[in-house]
Amino acid sequence: MTSRGGSRGRGRGQLTFNMEAVGIGKGDALPPPTLQPSPLFPPLEFRPVPLPSGEEGEYVLALKQELRGAMRQLPYFIRPAVPKRDWRRLPRELKIRVRKLQKERTTILLPKRPAKTTEDKEETIQKLETLEKKEEEVTSEEDEEKEEEEKEEEEEEEYDEEHEEETDYIMSYFDNGEDFGGDSDDNMDEAIY
Repeated sequence: MTSRGGSRGRGRGQLTFNMEAVGIGKGDALPPPTLQPSPLFPPLEFRPVPLPSGEEGEYVLALKQELRGAMRQLPYFIRPAVPKRDWRRLPRELKIRVRKLQKERTTILLPKRPAKTTEDKEETIQKLETLEKKEEEVTSEEDEEKEEEEKEEEEEEEYDEEHEEETDYIMSYFDNGEDFGGDSDDNMDEAIY
């Protein structure tokens, strides 16, 4: 187990850098901790010169912009090359798809169904009633089959119990040694070897 010093021996822990190189002597007080974040930009030593205002400044600015535009129109102006992408290398999911405008879709109107008459409703009710009767018959047949199966299982269980009673001799003959040393149950202080 290591101590607080981290297996470096007794006493104060050693510093990993030279304090004199940083500019702090052995007895000097450390600078106070900073509680605020440092400023985003350093303070400016010199203020920038304000832009010239008036007709002369505006004329120079317009002349500069016109010169830049004229330089871009010259044949010697080098434009950055547009990279050509080989779309065959990419999988189908990443390729750019050009969607073609589809012609106006014509809507297909389906003929409306005529409202059901009372005769149709009566017929559907009769069909439902007949289906219910059939289901009741099927469920009653299934119940009868289940009862028969249960009776057969009970008969098998009765036969198994009778068979076990006949072979009871083997179960009673088995001796696992629990009764050995039963004389000393009264005195538990004695040791059994």
